[in-house]
Amino acid sequence: MIGVDTNAELVGRCSALAKDLGWKEMDFRVSTIASAAVDPPPDVVMSLHACDTATDEAIARGVGWKSRVILAAPCCQHELHHALESAAFAGLLGHGLLRERLADILTDALRALALAVCGYRVATCQFVSPEATGKNLLLRAVLVRAPGDPDAVRDYLALRDFWNVTPAIERMLGENFRGLLSPC
Repeated sequence: MIGVDTNAELVGRCSALAKDLGWKEMDFRVSTIASAAVDPPPDVVMSLHACDTATDEAIARGVGWKSRVILAAPCCQHELHHALESAAFAGLLGHGLLRERLADILTDALRALALAVCGYRVATCQFVSPEATGKNLLLRAVLVRAPGDPDAVRDYLALRDFWNVTPAIERMLGENFRGLLSPC
């Protein structure tokens, strides 16, 4: 198991704890997810409350590695918050908290659809009781088919284009992903 975080103090504490427990198979590294050197590629990528677009980085790395399973528990998504504009939804978007929640849901829906485009079967679920935390959504993705499912592409494009946004997950998945979105 390899743990990655940009917080050197946290990595130090995790490394010390693993050593104290005798867990020699655990390695903690100071790095961004996007630049983490991992060889061989992991079968499972897990991201727990990675803030803002760090969840997208973890998902994109997992897809790039062709990891069999990607588990992502998103945290504070701010990326689309100010990008949302719609006359039809003006009554909703005019309320900061409702706008924030809509942006969170839209971000996670686009992540789930992007994973489906990449060949993953995706389920969204709560992984702890809502009383424990309001941030308890889990995207559970299992690689089951070749990328480019036409229904997944259609659904992704419809949602993205309705809101006129380009989410971080699309940018981070890169040219291969964008190629799956383009008609032949």
